[in-house]
Amino acid sequence: METLLRLSTLLIILFTVTAFGQERKITLNDLPPAAKTFISQNFPNQAPSYIIEDKDIRETEYEVVMTGGVEMEFDAKGNCKEIDGNGYALPDTVLPKVIMEYIHKNYKGQGVEKAEKKRWGYEVELLNDLELEFDNSGKFLRLDD
Repeated sequence: METLLRLSTLLIILFTVTAFGQERKITLNDLPPAAKTFISQNFPNQAPSYIIEDKDIRETEYEVVMTGGVEMEFDAKGNCKEIDGNGYALPDTVLPKVIMEYIHKNYKGQGVEKAEKKRWGYEVELLNDLELEFDNSGKFLRLDD
């Protein structure tokens, strides 16, 4: 009896989670304007390989994978939350200018492979796997290797 109760509870939870979370494939035109602008300005010579809209109870997110392998995640307003070059350097234009100036000055020859926008600032991973943290104004906070 206890096993049946646990199984029933698990099935109800599973059904509830799948009923509220929806993923669907969309086109570039379905993205928020800010996301379309970010993509066209930073990746003018690449097209999206696919775009997924992920809706759940609390929020909507967009996952974009470019033909060159770059992966991006946008919030409902089209702000880039995370970007991953998957082993390749990202364009300097994906981050604020002050952050890129700091990186070029202190880590010559190193490109940015990943960047994530956090509530408090930016987390940046270089091609040499060093992780740097910056506040929202672009001020360097710390190194996390």
